[in-house]
Amino acid sequence: MSRFLKHYWLIILSALLLSVSRLPLHTGFLVFVAFIPLLHYINRKQTRFKELLLAGLIFSTIQILIVFYWIGSVTIGGLIGICLLFGLFYSVLFWMLHRIWHRLPGLRFLAFVALFISFEYLQNFGEMRFPWFHIGYALSDYLIMLQILDLGGICLMGVAILSINFLIYTYRKHTARKLGMIAALLALWLGYGYYCIKSLYLEKSEARISVMQPSIPQEDKWIEDNYGQIIARYDSLSALASRDQAELLIFPEAAIPNYVMLIPEYYSDLRYLVETHQISIFTGFPHSAPAPASHPESAYYYNAANLFSPHHRMQEIYFKNILVPVGERMLWLDHFPILWKLQFGQANWEFGTKIPRYMCGKHDFAPSICYELAFPHFMQKANFIMPEGLEAKADYHVNITNDAWFGTSYGPWLHGIMSKYRAIESRIQIYRSANTGISMIVDPMGRVLKQTSLFSIENITAPLYISSRIPLYHKIYTYPKLFVYAALAMFLLSLFFARRS
Repeated sequence: MSRFLKHYWLIILSALLLSVSRLPLHTGFLVFVAFIPLLHYINRKQTRFKELLLAGLIFSTIQILIVFYWIGSVTIGGLIGICLLFGLFYSVLFWMLHRIWHRLPGLRFLAFVALFISFEYLQNFGEMRFPWFHIGYALSDYLIMLQILDLGGICLMGVAILSINFLIYTYRKHTARKLGMIAALLALWLGYGYYCIKSLYLEKSEARISVMQPSIPQEDKWIEDNYGQIIARYDSLSALASRDQAELLIFPEAAIPNYVMLIPEYYSDLRYLVETHQISIFTGFPHSAPAPASHPESAYYYNAANLFSPHHRMQEIYFKNILVPVGERMLWLDHFPILWKLQFGQANWEFGTKIPRYMCGKHDFAPSICYELAFPHFMQKANFIMPEGLEAKADYHVNITNDAWFGTSYGPWLHGIMSKYRAIESRIQIYRSANTGISMIVDPMGRVLKQTSLFSIENITAPLYISSRIPLYHKIYTYPKLFVYAALAMFLLSLFFARRS
């Protein structure tokens, strides 16, 4: 064991620092030094590939067991799988960085920054996408530092964090210059944040919007005998919202535990809430549609949401576009139909393809369900692009989620803080309804206007603030793609020269 620790203690220390920076302990500042032990490890010239392979697995496993252990509350197999998958990703990343580091020293900085940013960015794509590793999430407590999100999103924040790590690591060479560069970078970063906080104009609207947190236990929600009690709780919370003169009440994901649009009894109960309290309700529910005979199942099933108003005007149903891998849909069903026969408790929902806009009163909003909040490019599309393809910014965004699966773990907090990031990236107010918490209302500056505690039963409301600003991040939000493509091309070119050197 002592030999193991002697060889991998730098990897362990780096993973621990990075993990602790992500927890709700106000230790996000550790992210600025978290990669320094890793760089010392990479600097070891005689490290072999199998050692880098194990280092990647250690780095991944420590982070996941400390920060993302709550995945195991849904699926132990999934937790093990994600440790192995991201262990492989990190192993490849460490191997590439090690080769470039020792064979092309002039590219060390570029390789370090570009490899890690590419690693984070590529997590947004494919059916195994899981974009929770972004190091920028460590800075959720520092509102002034979050403001650069409207320039280049969370990737730009990652570039700044990694740059500071590298400069600190190399400070012994040209110390004064390196310290000056760190000071200049922080001055620009903090200066821009201060400028945004002082100058961003927000128009206060008279719209009355409430977010409901009913805290229905996950184990009770889908038991048919509990349905009456669930509706009774919704009724009492709707009455409170109506008493507060709310025009819109936002229910969480799958709040109605049945096919509300298809079964008259459930639809009638929802209409009762809407008409009795004269309030519009946006809620989640399951939905289905007939499937052709060629489909493995008799119907297409969807994780859905819709707006129900007292005026009876039927709105277009929103079908969740991005599904949780394995949890909501088995991987690669379209490519390997035999996988339909595997059943680990997943629902096998279908992917939605459209993002409708909903109008309530004088303002419109864009929707998302649960995990979709983690995807910056999806949120850009939802907030700025109309279903017809025209570009028009929504007045606010509504995210509905469950999160009851994760109990009192860090999961609900880690998921909830993403609201700050997405609000600043789009400069849009976000109303987030989570079944058991954490529900919150975040303004376009990333400030949390209202927030619930876990498992509280309540409504929250806050004024709607509208920003007309179109962030630079949206104007050039294809830039991260160009950055990653350029980085990948540089890696291939670097490896080519490394092999010939």
